[in-house]
Amino acid sequence: MSTFEPFAMALRLSGVTLPQAELDIALKQLSIRYEPEDADNSFYAQIDVSADNPVRAILEIADRSGATIAAMLADRRIGRAVLDIAFDYPAEGESMSARLPAHAAAAIAQYGIDLEFSVYLTDVEDDEE
Repeated sequence: MSTFEPFAMALRLSGVTLPQAELDIALKQLSIRYEPEDADNSFYAQIDVSADNPVRAILEIADRSGATIAAMLADRRIGRAVLDIAFDYPAEGESMSARLPAHAAAAIAQYGIDLEFSVYLTDVEDDEE
């Protein structure tokens, strides 16, 4: 795989110190998960990101919420922001690669959002049925 074709993406926020409704309004996106972490008054939030057109989705996150996330990271309303990009690796595969276009990586990274790549072993035969 050399094209950028993840099967799923999620924006994961840890160390969130504001209520879910305030977070959703500030980010102009709805969090699908919002749950307590080990530390008092600290929450984990997750926002699903469409993988239909992943580069466009990354650029939209940067445009819609990037500056707000950067400000929240700076004043510690969010402890960490990570864009998790998931790829499947077929059980019979020998190697894989994917290229994230530089402009998409730069668009999200400029706001302090880390990129994380997750790879999941899949069974190609099950997918073909």
